[in-house]
Amino acid sequence: MSLTINEGAAVSVDAAMQLSRQRSTVLPGQLDNNQGNPTFTGRLTLEQFADLTVVHNRKWAQEAGESLDQVTQREIIDAHANGLATFMLQGLVDATIKRSKGDPVVAPLVDQLQAIQDKVGVSMHYGLPPVTLVLPRQPEMRPLTDGNAQVVCHRMIVPAGVFFYVADGQHRREAARRVRTFLNEVITSRRVPKSSKFFPHSEEPIGVEEIEAWGAIQETFRGWTVVSYEAHLGLNVDQARQMFTNYNCHVKPVKAELNLEFDQSNPINRFGKEWVEEELKLANGPSSKLELRQVAAINGFLFLGKSTIKSAPFNVTELLPTAKEFWATVMKSPEWQREGTLLREVPVLKALAKAWFYCFIAKRNKKESKATALRAYIRSTVFDRAWMKSVPKLSDHTVASEGEPGFRFSPAHNDIVGAIVAHVLR
Repeated sequence: MSLTINEGAAVSVDAAMQLSRQRSTVLPGQLDNNQGNPTFTGRLTLEQFADLTVVHNRKWAQEAGESLDQVTQREIIDAHANGLATFMLQGLVDATIKRSKGDPVVAPLVDQLQAIQDKVGVSMHYGLPPVTLVLPRQPEMRPLTDGNAQVVCHRMIVPAGVFFYVADGQHRREAARRVRTFLNEVITSRRVPKSSKFFPHSEEPIGVEEIEAWGAIQETFRGWTVVSYEAHLGLNVDQARQMFTNYNCHVKPVKAELNLEFDQSNPINRFGKEWVEEELKLANGPSSKLELRQVAAINGFLFLGKSTIKSAPFNVTELLPTAKEFWATVMKSPEWQREGTLLREVPVLKALAKAWFYCFIAKRNKKESKATALRAYIRSTVFDRAWMKSVPKLSDHTVASEGEPGFRFSPAHNDIVGAIVAHVLR
């Protein structure tokens, strides 16, 4: 192949350096109308997604010295970004393993990649939904035609220093940036950083083969996996704010029960569906059936000390024996089979799960010395009306009702949990 070089006009060194810094980004895609407004759809690598976009939230305005009138996004929710980053890293490892089948350079690293996958976790399926971007200016477009002079696609020319604003997908962007930082730190320092939210930290340096595996994952991040986008062209601030409202406020959220039933990526949810629910069936106690959302809330307290399982940690597998012991202790206690017992009440199970968390899992305020007593408490306590009255302040959160035991718990579950935990671990 011959290469033709077109010689440009002579310029000074300073001018040449300036020109080299002004290289534009060329993105292929489709130019179309979305309800009459010009939009450009295409794909970005995760590296490009992290580099070519900006989020106009309050933090950006403060750091950039811009007016809050320019803000078009809410603040980043840290736990949500970390959860997405974990999911993204899981997908990158999985994609690298798949890529190894046709790549002789990556193929020898499969065992190392699988070991990393086992530690970072797995999901039934990986894929990032499309993101929505805003380009506040009208970019230059270059149509590409076929042999019949028909336009088949366009190339959008984005000058250096011009960024897309993220209208929908800021947490995916933040997750991509956090994963990139994590990969860079692992490879450069040859250690998993203490601040890692995605992988268990170790003081020992990482071996050569594992570093090569992390390098392959980084290569997948940079060029082997993409996220689709739709860029709305030429929008002003008010239009971008309206787009945020349209995407985030005019939608009907999925019911929690259906989301839990469908979700296979959250390891705590999988534990609830695959193990706890089966054990509940085997226990065969009267009214022992719990809804999936109730199991998830109890497991949230058990694994994380809170009622949500959204921020499931990377080391759930290591915690499973402890979690299984909790449920086995509860379901094998004489109370579980007794008709009318309060042990099967959801707020009571939440409280006992949180007490178990403090004794066996918590990193701060851990109550290891109470572990033996907690096991004995669950096995020997009669959870009835007399027990309720023995727990300080618990009766404040009950409402009179007909039949035994003559009351029901109020919806203030967090207050009930707090009262029982303080009593159990006193």
